[in-house]
Amino acid sequence: MPAIASDQLVDLHNDLTDYDTTVARELREFLRGNPVNRSRLIVDTELEEMLRNFKAESPAEVECRRDMLRYKRRIDDVVRELLRMLDERPTPRRATETVRKEPA
Repeated sequence: MPAIASDQLVDLHNDLTDYDTTVARELREFLRGNPVNRSRLIVDTELEEMLRNFKAESPAEVECRRDMLRYKRRIDDVVRELLRMLDERPTPRRATETVRKEPA
């Protein structure tokens, strides 16, 4: 992040960090065998659009924006792959309780 970055670029960086953290958290749960919240696993197209539309004011900001777009696309790849793996994972069977019938 350039030291002279605009507030908007800093906000975009924070949004990218939040996106990364959310995906990492869900991936960690998947690897531990825990349920994954699929509603959090979406490719953030709004963030990509905001990064693309950002008007850089210096060469350092141009390079930072490019790096963030590259990094975001890598996160998107992880999201897509995790969703594919979730779709291929067999559905876990729920333990059903045996209903005891009282003798008549």
